[in-house]
Amino acid sequence: MIRADIGEIFPITVALWDEYTGENATGQTVYYDVRDMSDNPLSPPISGTLTESTVTSGIYRTTLSIDTAGRYVCYAICSGFYDSSEEIIVNPENIYTLVKQNRHYNISVEEVVRTNATPTASQTTRNVPLQKTDYIVTKIKLDTDGDWSSTTVSGLVYAWYRTIDDLVPYRMGEPS
Repeated sequence: MIRADIGEIFPITVALWDEYTGENATGQTVYYDVRDMSDNPLSPPISGTLTESTVTSGIYRTTLSIDTAGRYVCYAICSGFYDSSEEIIVNPENIYTLVKQNRHYNISVEEVVRTNATPTASQTTRNVPLQKTDYIVTKIKLDTDGDWSSTTVSGLVYAWYRTIDDLVPYRMGEPS
């Protein structure tokens, strides 16, 4: 199985073993065809001919990139040899981009305190004292963004207090 991110270049490699000689088969033409898991061809198609390695004879390879997340199968076919297949899983998000986004300078965490004299229903349920943490806002921006005008992800985590007189929340979580 091959696992890649959207747009990531990954190799497809096939070794042709000649059972009669006990060696890798050289000088062959090996075709490949990538299809979805229902065995339907892709549009546009991802297919072609694998190139024989200049390092090790009988090893045929190419590099591919798939821009749509999902599960695929790559078939390798060569006349006179058994066909082979390999499952390909393309992740919906580029892991490298996510890691870069989550660098400390791309994350903003802001505490929002309760300033309203009459608590909201959510604040009453969570026993949020006046002038204490109501919730935390977390924002994540792209590594390439110079400022915080557009964030890719943001979320809220709500403070829960045991009593209205508590100074520190006993847990952080969903609003109710």
